[in-house]
Amino acid sequence: MEKLEGCDDRALILEDTHLSALRWGAEEARVPLTEIESGQVLRHDKGKLLGVFGKKEERVRTDFGRLDLAIWVPLERQDEAERFVGHVNQAAARVT
Repeated sequence: MEKLEGCDDRALILEDTHLSALRWGAEEARVPLTEIESGQVLRHDKGKLLGVFGKKEERVRTDFGRLDLAIWVPLERQDEAERFVGHVNQAAARVT
């Protein structure tokens, strides 16, 4: 089992044959590795809403072709996200 912690109390957990998405520690989605696309890490910064609200954040997003498996990770932890996505891709290749 491997875990990637993201922003906004989100996380992904890689198990033998599944990838799970958590929010606030509760499982929101559990997807077989055979049903995901090859993963990638994309730059996805957050800007101020309407130029006024919120704060600008530099971050990356995981993408497995499913919105329910997308989490955002601070840019300074991009290497960690890249490693995790690589492990997911390797695990998916083994089970397909």
